[in-house]
Amino acid sequence: MKEMINTQIALNRKIQKKHYSNGQLAIFVYNYNDEPLAELSIMCNSVELAPDEFILKDYSENKNLAQKLFESELIIPTDRFILIGSHLCLICQINS
Repeated sequence: MKEMINTQIALNRKIQKKHYSNGQLAIFVYNYNDEPLAELSIMCNSVELAPDEFILKDYSENKNLAQKLFESELIIPTDRFILIGSHLCLICQINS
C-alpha cells in the first residue's frame, strides 16, 4: 500500500514549496487527498543554497519517496553534500 502511495505522489506531483525562517526552500509532499505525507527538506543555517536548492531528507520514512521523485525527475541531485548530525545529506534542486 505504501509503495502505491509513493508512486502516485511522484506521478501526480503533489509537492508544495515553502520557505524556512532562514529563507531556504522547504519541500513538502502531500497525498492524493492533499493530506501531508512527508517533509523532504532540512533547514541548515551553515550552508548557502541557491533559490531552487534544498537539503534533502532522504533517510528513514522518506527513503522510498525520495527515490521515486528522483526517478520522475521532480528533484535533481547536485554534487554537493552537507553533514547534518551524523547523516550526510544531499543538496538537490527542485525541477519546477
